[in-house]
Amino acid sequence: DSCCASTQDIATELKSRSILSRIGSGLHYAATDLVRDTTLWLLVGLFFAALVQTYVPTDFLVKWGNGMLAMVVMVLVSIPMYICATASTPIAAGLLLAGVSPGAVLVFMLAGPATNIATLGVVTKELGKRALFGYLGGVIGVAFIAGLIVNYLVATFGFVVMPQLGEEHHVLPHGLMVAAGVLLALLMAKAIFEKIPRSVWRRSDCCS
Repeated sequence: DSCCASTQDIATELKSRSILSRIGSGLHYAATDLVRDTTLWLLVGLFFAALVQTYVPTDFLVKWGNGMLAMVVMVLVSIPMYICATASTPIAAGLLLAGVSPGAVLVFMLAGPATNIATLGVVTKELGKRALFGYLGGVIGVAFIAGLIVNYLVATFGFVVMPQLGEEHHVLPHGLMVAAGVLLALLMAKAIFEKIPRSVWRRSDCCS
């Protein structure tokens, strides 16, 4: 009850504020909490994409990054991970850049946030192994079906994902794109700096 009441209070407070005030609150959230929550996973996604594009031949991922095998690999990778829906998006972008099929990436985005080691342990302890198998079967089954549908739609209608990822310069002016990239880099650097424990800085000051 208290949780619902607090949510209603926040909604009421937002409705009573002006549009500019609400926009300002949204921008503040995007520049602070959202950047802080996604910085690590964005760097992981970019690092993974750069590593794969540098050392893995393109033909390899084109050949093995599609179909059921790629989806099974995505399930095996995503289920043990402790990752939320927001944080999985940058990694999914990195997988797409690396050449993994959209259907396999969707499997990762569906199975990753829905499962993790902690959740599986709680389900097993509280509900039993039968519930665990039903839970995993439902998540994996829905993810596979959605991934197959996406791959079918991409193949049927001829969607080409990779060139679309590189066409941002046709949507935004180059100067605006560069400025946004610099701003994002500064916000990410600030988020990383804030995560460093203050004790580390105090020790470094004492040593110096």
